[in-house]
Amino acid sequence: MKPIRVYRCPDTIDGMLTGIYEAGISRYGHDHIRLEVILPDCVSEMQLFSEYIEITEDAKKAAAAADSIINKISPAIYSNIIHVLLSAVPDKADIAYHFLVYAFHMGPAVMSALQIPWVKQVFEISRAVVNESHSFREFLRFSQTDGIYISVIEPKNHITPLITPHFSDRLNTESFIIYDKMHMEAGVHPASGEWYIRHILPSEGLKLEKMYNDDDGLALLWKTFFDAIAIKERANPSLQRNLCPLHFRKHMTEFTD
Repeated sequence: MKPIRVYRCPDTIDGMLTGIYEAGISRYGHDHIRLEVILPDCVSEMQLFSEYIEITEDAKKAAAAADSIINKISPAIYSNIIHVLLSAVPDKADIAYHFLVYAFHMGPAVMSALQIPWVKQVFEISRAVVNESHSFREFLRFSQTDGIYISVIEPKNHITPLITPHFSDRLNTESFIIYDKMHMEAGVHPASGEWYIRHILPSEGLKLEKMYNDDDGLALLWKTFFDAIAIKERANPSLQRNLCPLHFRKHMTEFTD
C-alpha cells in the first residue's frame, strides 16, 4: 500500500503556494498527498506509515504556482484560492490543493460543480472570508495619535491583506496602521506611499493598543456624533445586534467606554 505523503507548509501565502507547487510536480498521486499547515505553538502528531516533507517558503515557486493558476484556469479561481489560504481553517492548504486538482481539469466551470466536496468547501470558505472582510470595512474604526491613524481589529480570518488596500485608496495621503490583534500582523500605510503587511511582535502590539486608546480627540468626536443622532425612544437593541453583531463591537469607538 502506497504511504501518504504529507507536505508540511509554513502558514504564509507563499509557504502554502510553495507546498502546492511541490505537491503538484511530484506526480506522486493526488489521492496519496496531503498538505498540512504548520501553525505556531501547535504540535502536530506524526502518523505511522506516512512520509513527511518539510516545505521551505520559496517566492519563485510560489509565483510559478500563482501564474499557473491565473493563466491556465482563471484569475477568479486564484482569488478564491487566496481567500481560502487567508482563512482560519486548519486544513486550508490541503483543501486548496485538492480543489486545484479538479480546477486544472475542469477549468473555470469548476466553481459550479458544488457536488464535489473540495469545490463546495472552497466556495463556502471563500465566501466566509470575503463576507468578514466586507464587514470590517464597515465596522473598522480609527483613532488618531501623533498624526497617525490606528485601528485594532480581531477578525477570525487573515483579512488584513484584503481590507488594507481599501483604506489605502481612501486615505492615500494619511499614515495609518490596521493592527490585527488575533493574528499579530498589521497593514501599514505610510502617507502617499505603498501599503504592506508585516508581522507584529507582542511588545509592538501593546504599544499599538496604547496608541489606539490614547486618542487625541477623533474618538470623542465620533462618540459625540453617535450619541447626538440617537433617538432614545426608537432604540431597538435586537435590530442593532442583527445589523452590527457583538463580534465586531469590541474595538468600535461608539461601543467602548
